[in-house]
Amino acid sequence: MAPKIEGGMSSESGEESSSSGGTSSHPIPKTTEEYRKRRDRNNQAVKKSRMKTKMKTQQMQDRVSQLLSENEELEENIKILNKELGILKDLFLAHAGNAHGVQLNEAELAQMLSEDSEINEGVNLLMSLAKGSPPKANY
Repeated sequence: MAPKIEGGMSSESGEESSSSGGTSSHPIPKTTEEYRKRRDRNNQAVKKSRMKTKMKTQQMQDRVSQLLSENEELEENIKILNKELGILKDLFLAHAGNAHGVQLNEAELAQMLSEDSEINEGVNLLMSLAKGSPPKANY
């Protein structure tokens, strides 16, 4: 082996001295077959890593699109159910008023139904949906 001189160069071969670039403690000359194999393996690893990152990004974008579409459908269902709730509430109030000669408003209806806790939770949920506010969680 040729003696090292300052600047990381060997006096005979002109190779750079570096400890990075592999498991070996000696640098591999750029002209050797081993260096070419290492470079090829590294290039393949980089390609594989980049491809994996692209796939993950694409999967994430697909999932975002799917969730946005699902969210739009759910919001449309909420609008339809709110309309249906309003119609049913009006029908119920009209029927209750006509059948018994009593005019009920939403507060009185809620008061009547509040005696049963399950019905009360349902009424509260329906009332909050009808008003456009998110339902309160009862945990």
